[in-house]
Amino acid sequence: MKTIILIKDFLINVCGIYIIWIMLHMIASNLYPMYCAEFSLWGIIKSAFIAPAPHCQAMRWIIHNGGNVITQMWVVLGTWCCGKLCKTIIQPN
Repeated sequence: MKTIILIKDFLINVCGIYIIWIMLHMIASNLYPMYCAEFSLWGIIKSAFIAPAPHCQAMRWIIHNGGNVITQMWVVLGTWCCGKLCKTIIQPN
């Protein structure tokens, strides 16, 4: 019983990390155009000064790294599924 609880806690922690990254990526991707890259003539002029600002750099970092984490999540999931499939094909129960 204790093993099942440990496995459940581990899965919740791992899935929680990915869910947080997905949410951060989505939020930063939607906020960046509003605060750092306005689609207007004034936005073009302002972006030369606002793009290097710390909040814009932080959002770019989250967008870039969040995308990488999400991609790696799919690679890990695909590798796990392929491993399960190969194990089932090679050693049927």
